[in-house]
Amino acid sequence: MPLLNNISLKKFNNSFIFYLLQVGFLSLWISPFIVSLTTFFSLVYVVLTFNNYSDKRVKVVCYLSFIILLTHLASMGIYGASDTLFSKLLLVVGFISLLSSSFLVFDAKKNHLILFSLVITGIVFVINIYAITNYLVHKAHYDALLLQSKSIPIPNMHHIHFGIINACILFLLLGLLVQKKIPKIWHRNLAKFMLVVIAISFHILSSRTGLLSFYVGAFVSVIAYSIQKRSYSILLYSFLSIIITLGLSVQYSDSFRNKIKNSLEDYNSWGKGDEINHKSMGMRIEASTMAIHVIKAYPFGVGIEKKEQALQAMYVKKNTPLDLENRIGPHNQFLDYGMKFGWIGIGILLIFFISLIPLIQNASFPMLGISVVFLVALFFESLFERQTSIFTFCMFIPLFYSLFGFGSVIMNKK
Repeated sequence: MPLLNNISLKKFNNSFIFYLLQVGFLSLWISPFIVSLTTFFSLVYVVLTFNNYSDKRVKVVCYLSFIILLTHLASMGIYGASDTLFSKLLLVVGFISLLSSSFLVFDAKKNHLILFSLVITGIVFVINIYAITNYLVHKAHYDALLLQSKSIPIPNMHHIHFGIINACILFLLLGLLVQKKIPKIWHRNLAKFMLVVIAISFHILSSRTGLLSFYVGAFVSVIAYSIQKRSYSILLYSFLSIIITLGLSVQYSDSFRNKIKNSLEDYNSWGKGDEINHKSMGMRIEASTMAIHVIKAYPFGVGIEKKEQALQAMYVKKNTPLDLENRIGPHNQFLDYGMKFGWIGIGILLIFFISLIPLIQNASFPMLGISVVFLVALFFESLFERQTSIFTFCMFIPLFYSLFGFGSVIMNKK
């Protein structure tokens, strides 16, 4: 009887967290509090069940995420505690909890992951429809804003984070369809329909970071998949599909064309003094340059609390042409960690991504693709400083490993 009770409790816990993750994902657009509540229950779940997990590759990834927490604690010991530091600690605890719990629950619920994938895809599909409708109603206005480094608004979410989520969903749908993992015909047809709509919306709505991350991930994963299958035809047809998609986007999407034009103007503004004040990419390049100077000056970092102070002082020291209100952070997770924790912080972050390699080797192409998406995005946005992107990373990486790992359940077609 006690054994049966333990089994029933374990099943209940798995199901509770499994459905809670879906609610938490939906809440990214609705309620940060519910996302935080999901994170809290994930922590409890990990404490109760982590010892039951047997995949050593996954445990290494989870343990290395814990080292990121130790780095923050060491910073607190050296530089003292503060409200800012405690808020960052909570984000890292959430990172560890969500990542570990997602690996655990997706492994336990493998037979339910197809429906889970379609549910979260449906959520993203609805958000895309809403945002696209808003864009089309005010098309001239938003097209003009895109030329000024502005974005098409996404309800209750920054457009960069939404672009990354769209990129993840596209890889998810492509992986499910190519790997023939969707058993029901009407589910497959629904997945194909949502894939087309989200792909079109992605090229209209997405930030440049999302687009770049997706296409770098696509190129890398296509090459890897072609080598795995030993098929040059896969490589050829995939590259042709990518080229045709980009060509159609340039031809028919004013939004996509304006992003390209704005990006070229941004790049050309670099080195022309005050002109970079009006270009987001120019401001980011200047910010990254300042961050590199800070890391060179403080190879062991300046701590979380003094990072902004050190960066602003470097702007002054290097006589930046940026106006005071435009002296932003580098929007680069590696440089952000470098300023806070020095080369040790950069090294820990790199080691964490290196620890994903065994998972990638034990999975098909979508796992590689999504890992590249996040890696590239980290060079253009400090993803691990925001609740939304932490939740996204910690849900999608385990989901892809459970779905596309070589030990995953292969669905039979009907």
